[in-house]
Amino acid sequence: MSSTNKTNVLRLNQWASSDKPVRADFNYDNEMIERAVTGHTNDAVAHITAEERELWNQGIHYGMYFGDGSSERYITTGCPFEPKFVLVFASAMPASTINFEQGRKYNYIGFASQISSMANLEIEEYGAKLKVTQDIFPSYSNEYVCLNETGVSYTYVMFR
Repeated sequence: MSSTNKTNVLRLNQWASSDKPVRADFNYDNEMIERAVTGHTNDAVAHITAEERELWNQGIHYGMYFGDGSSERYITTGCPFEPKFVLVFASAMPASTINFEQGRKYNYIGFASQISSMANLEIEEYGAKLKVTQDIFPSYSNEYVCLNETGVSYTYVMFR
């Protein structure tokens, strides 16, 4: 004899003291539970919001800052993920320029990764900040890395 009562949603058996449970009732209940749990665990939409999904699917984050000339500076990026690679470059400028009269080379591009980086660029706080530096003295021979030159606009691109 089947149960006298059933649950509201899955219609599982709820036996009264006078009921005599049978194996078919247990098998039915197990099948209903299996379907409900499988349906829920396979439903990716039910587990995250649309905003979270969009954010997690983003592969890049980018922004800008204006150089202030300080030798060391932290840029707050607002990056929503921990980047694996970051590229910083001066906007509307070549990657490098050479002053032949002074015999100096100025580099306006830098990169950093989770594994290594240039000396003048570091990923900080899991991508929430970038540490950029402006060479006052040459890094190599007569080469200067310029990632915070006064008045220069810089773009950073962060990759997931």
